[in-house]
Amino acid sequence: MENAFKQILLPFDGSSQAIVALKSALFFAKKYNSKLCVIHIDEGISNNDIKAIINQNCDGFDYQFLHKSGRPYNGIIDASNEVDADLIIMGTHGISGFEEFWMGSTAYRVVSMAKCPVLTMRENAQHNNFKKIVLPIDTTIESRQKVPFAIKLAKQFDSTIHVLGVTVDMDVETERHLNVYLKQVKEKMEEAKIEYTIEKKVGSNITNSTIEHADKVNADLIIIMTEQEAQIGSFFLGKFAQQMVNHSTIPVISLSPRYDLNILDARL
Repeated sequence: MENAFKQILLPFDGSSQAIVALKSALFFAKKYNSKLCVIHIDEGISNNDIKAIINQNCDGFDYQFLHKSGRPYNGIIDASNEVDADLIIMGTHGISGFEEFWMGSTAYRVVSMAKCPVLTMRENAQHNNFKKIVLPIDTTIESRQKVPFAIKLAKQFDSTIHVLGVTVDMDVETERHLNVYLKQVKEKMEEAKIEYTIEKKVGSNITNSTIEHADKVNADLIIIMTEQEAQIGSFFLGKFAQQMVNHSTIPVISLSPRYDLNILDARL
């Protein structure tokens, strides 16, 4: 994965969480020898002021600057397609309740629309060395699609992957399916010689279960798919990916089932 992220896109609005995301983007750009493109959506802050903030934190790192107007998530997606982004890194302040149900968030809209992986983080994110990665696995096909990506990232960062089997119910059939999928994940971890742990957790909200486990193991990163198990009894909070992006204080990488892992394989 040395050159996996050739082009990184950073949406930037000058906020504290955007500055944290900028520092993370610089870390990734230097680690992977990537190009960095910063996009500013016109929301009342001048381009000159935005560039000044970026330059103060870039320490001379060369970057491309794009300016767009309109709805932020549309501008970000357009920019990601324009520069053929391999990774989007963006800050998020998190939202909840009716705001989440009716409007979602810019971060989640980008996550749900992007072709490439999206790393979202709050302003309290402390570092970028992802030594402890939480990987939630449920009974959907999409859930397991992120395993190869997680393994590749874990090899790059010498990480331990904490696999968490999650479900809202644990009837006999569900438990059987989950055990089969966890066994498959375990075999892939051992084949790749990745350090790992495996646990199972039942709860009415798999987002809460995942975040609680991430806090328990002091995780640095959570990797999810954008299409996973719907939340029974959690209609007003939406699906797993939306809840995770909006509520997790731990950085989250979201992958779309449409993401082509061959892109990574071609760059190894």
